[in-house]
Amino acid sequence: MKSIRRYYQFKEFRENGKRFRKSFFDLIVVKKDIYRNRDFGLAVITSKKIGNAVKRNKIRRWIKEYFRKSKNCIPFNTDYLVITKPGIFEYGHENIIRDLKNAIERIRKIYL
Repeated sequence: MKSIRRYYQFKEFRENGKRFRKSFFDLIVVKKDIYRNRDFGLAVITSKKIGNAVKRNKIRRWIKEYFRKSKNCIPFNTDYLVITKPGIFEYGHENIIRDLKNAIERIRKIYL
């Protein structure tokens, strides 16, 4: 899993990304043409509206842990951007993981 940090990478999400909306987060996907040894990029954006730094970091850890544990199920040569929405922390860990699984399955069927 590769971290996405550069401006031009986020610009690519805006220009070429496919957005999948859920109730408490948006998942934006960009398929890459370059073969990167079964690797994918991930970025998680959490705003201050979600809560204090502890809550925001916990949500980031939950999402990154899901992607790290399910590397084999996630399509490679693809970059992912997760934009969280207010209320996600109260939504709970299990519900977030369930929605991520559903979104990834939908991506595999529709987009990739």
